[in-house]
Amino acid sequence: MKYISVLGPLPQFEKFVLKYIINGNIQLEPAMKCLNIRGLIPFEDSSPYDMIHKRLRALNERMKVKVKQYDPETVNEEVLGDLPLDVVNRFISRLEDRIESHKRETEALRSEIQEHEQIINQIKPFTNVDVNFEDLFSFSFMKFRFGSMPKINFIKRKEYLDEMDVIYVPVAEENEIIWLSYFMPSTISPVIDNVFSSLGFERVRISDQVKGMPRMTLDRLQKEISLSREKIRHAEEELEKFLDGEREAFEELYNKILYLSKISEVKAMAAYTKETFFLVGWIPASDYKTFESQVETMDEIILSSEDPDYVVNSSPPTILKNHKLIKPFEGLLTMYGLPSAKEIDPTPLLTITYVIMFGFMFGDVGQGALIALLGAYLFFARKMLAAGVLIYVGISSFFFGFVYGSVFGSEEIIHPLWVSPLHSKDTINTILYVALAYGALTIIITIIANIINCIKLKRWGKLIFDKNGIAGLLFYGGLVTCVALSLKEGRIVFGLAGLFVVIILPALLLVFKEPLENLIMRRDHIMPHEKGIYFVEAGFDLFETVLSFFSSTVSFVRVGAFALSHAGLSLAVWTLVNMMKGAGGIIVIILGNALTIGLEGLIVGIQCMRLEYYEMFGRFYAGEGSEFKPIKVKDE
Repeated sequence: MKYISVLGPLPQFEKFVLKYIINGNIQLEPAMKCLNIRGLIPFEDSSPYDMIHKRLRALNERMKVKVKQYDPETVNEEVLGDLPLDVVNRFISRLEDRIESHKRETEALRSEIQEHEQIINQIKPFTNVDVNFEDLFSFSFMKFRFGSMPKINFIKRKEYLDEMDVIYVPVAEENEIIWLSYFMPSTISPVIDNVFSSLGFERVRISDQVKGMPRMTLDRLQKEISLSREKIRHAEEELEKFLDGEREAFEELYNKILYLSKISEVKAMAAYTKETFFLVGWIPASDYKTFESQVETMDEIILSSEDPDYVVNSSPPTILKNHKLIKPFEGLLTMYGLPSAKEIDPTPLLTITYVIMFGFMFGDVGQGALIALLGAYLFFARKMLAAGVLIYVGISSFFFGFVYGSVFGSEEIIHPLWVSPLHSKDTINTILYVALAYGALTIIITIIANIINCIKLKRWGKLIFDKNGIAGLLFYGGLVTCVALSLKEGRIVFGLAGLFVVIILPALLLVFKEPLENLIMRRDHIMPHEKGIYFVEAGFDLFETVLSFFSSTVSFVRVGAFALSHAGLSLAVWTLVNMMKGAGGIIVIILGNALTIGLEGLIVGIQCMRLEYYEMFGRFYAGEGSEFKPIKVKDE
């Protein structure tokens, strides 16, 4: 990244911004914060285009026009032309009124259709009854009810209903429901209604629009529904015809306002004096020469750059530049944080270690193939970048399945290239030892990564004397080497001199970290003033370092433990399969593998992330970078 400053005549501000800043590859920083210039003034916050921009954006949900990428040579003439706000507002209002009118009209028609469909559902049970609806509602001393009730209740209580002063007429049946109407004297209607209600009767109130014979009413309502739908279709065609006639003018206005709004966004980051505007920001070093040659074509524009190491009020943003094959893993990285400009981008290391750990913990040929196929479908068909992770972990699981000899949880189909996890006690110990060795190697690699970061950041004291620096590497590496060789030989292989070089000397470097760092940095004092307190704290720090290395290494035992638990769950599934026959066994195989992939696969993925974040990133990666955000006009 290069830190740039641009200044030029105030009248040329908008032309310069349109031509070189908007859709350029430049991230602006607040000029008022970054520059110390007497008389510097921020631009006004208010923009006359904010509300217009919001209204046009809402309209574009219907218009569906695309953002136009102007030619830098013509953008000023096309955007900065005359744009009377009163004319613009009238144009927008005309479109809004026409769309709103169409919306009200179609909503009324849809409401009418919905009401008619409800009425049709009400009178369908009457279609086989030869009765006039107006007669049903014209009785003076009788009450009429229509509705449905459970068929079983009607059958059970039919004799009881026959003894009451009520006339009921079943009109239709569907599934376990019976539709019926009943007539009763007005004087006892509350009692009869309570009886029917206790039997589960649900009354349906028939609309006042229902008149005449049921079949005639049904036909009339269906014709009205068809007419309303035709009106909606015609209204849609008329609106689309109107919008097509206005689309070209809308597209021109929409793009102008988008660019003018971006100018306002740039103004919020810029500042000016009486006659000069000022812009500061970051540009990728690879783009600087091109930008410099472009700026030279404009009169009175002055461009300067500064080494990022000497920039005080701003930090360079981050652009991740990884090969497309490992791009999907950037999502896991950014969940922790972006690397700063001088940090190592740990995406490649994250990719390798995550894929290996997942396969080790979840090794199965069949299940791995399914995970990879699911990831491939989501990645290629659904264009989900993060699904690329599933492809990689699925392939890793597939290959580790051959290592363990596991196919859909069965260890009887193929012979393992290495070991079957639950084959014997020795096998279990072997897997756990390999997991510990993998953890130790991973910790050493992360310490080396931290050493590289310290060199890039010029943190020499931390580089040499920190627990995650050279001293820590020698100390942990020495411990691991001693333990590994001693276990292999069955005895302690290092003598006192060897122990001093690989363990005691690095431990002393850790204890005397501060004095040695003061000596190297040529500070005024070497030893701290409170020497007793310092050595007590240093002793506890050394103990904490040993404990941290031990706990971090042991934490990787979970890699082997999950490999064993996966084998155990698969064994349980196939035990159930062997207890069942025929279709039952097939169902258990399908459900068992689905449960294993869905539940255990998710847990293993989370555990891999935990090891990455806590046991690896915590040693070398701060993740305090910020995303590079150039000002661009794009589809909203």
